Amino acid sequence: MKIGNNIPNKSIDFRSYNKLNPKTKLPVSTSFYNDLATLKKSVQIIENSFPNGADILIYAGSNGEEAISVLSLLKNPEKYKIWSIDIFKEAIDYAKRGIYSVNRFHKDGFLVREKDLTEDEKQAKSCFEKCVDEIEEPNFKLNNLTDIPYLLRLDCAGFIINKFFKLKSFVTDRITFAEGDIRDLKTFKTDKPIGGIFFRNALYHLTNNDLRGVLGDGNKQDMEINRFQVLKDLTDSIGEKLPQNGIFVMGNHFQEHIYLADKYTPSDKRVPIGNNSLMLEPPHILALMQNGKFKPCYTQKIKSPDGKSLTVPLIWQKNCS
Repeated sequence: MKIGNNIPNKSIDFRSYNKLNPKTKLPVSTSFYNDLATLKKSVQIIENSFPNGADILIYAGSNGEEAISVLSLLKNPEKYKIWSIDIFKEAIDYAKRGIYSVNRFHKDGFLVREKDLTEDEKQAKSCFEKCVDEIEEPNFKLNNLTDIPYLLRLDCAGFIINKFFKLKSFVTDRITFAEGDIRDLKTFKTDKPIGGIFFRNALYHLTNNDLRGVLGDGNKQDMEINRFQVLKDLTDSIGEKLPQNGIFVMGNHFQEHIYLADKYTPSDKRVPIGNNSLMLEPPHILALMQNGKFKPCYTQKIKSPDGKSLTVPLIWQKNCS
């Protein structure tokens, strides 16, 4: 299944399917239960707001790890349908095989460890185990990245993939993997109301917001793109698509919340940083507030590149009243 045809020339994808953005060369990664606190809160809101069921759209879904994580946290998964959507056919092909690996050195390594787990990790591990069966190592290439970069990074010659898993049938019955672009959201059709739209750690790709350029080791700042307009168009389409109490879920990467100024940014709305400048007001927040249909309902502290702590809204709920 393919949804929409507006496929950009840049990568918005994640970990096991581990491509770099060909334009910015930014590594884009995720894992099972990436930012578990936000996932748990999102699921709680959706279940409370849509107790009779809903569709959940997960864009930039890559090989499906986020969709599986969300499904596993639902108390009554049979009431919900999840769409894991990515712009790349290759990512969807990986997802449709329903086979995954977890290594003890990855962020989701707690899923294959027995000791030193937090209570949240124990809960997630239990949820994960209900969704998968452990299998022997497949006789085909599982991911599109070798272990070599991890060996070099971790300086661990004994690096191996720990365990392999296959999704249970009830999981594949509830998740549909499909090609698609969030910019084609208006054309997306569902049978039930949409309880949530996830687009986590991908906004900065959509807006070419490469802060490495400012910090000195990335591409030159892109001044031509109107970042606010890109985000306004996106949030307006999300506002039209979500019903009352539906949620929009963002990621906690600092590049989702701190933006490079572009040529459309007024001089009094800039903050100098080196030879460049940042936007004084986060454009996604301006767009969501200007839309008038959303309120933030969950915040989290993140670290900016200079080490400062920022409190940012990650979940926005549609509230027309």
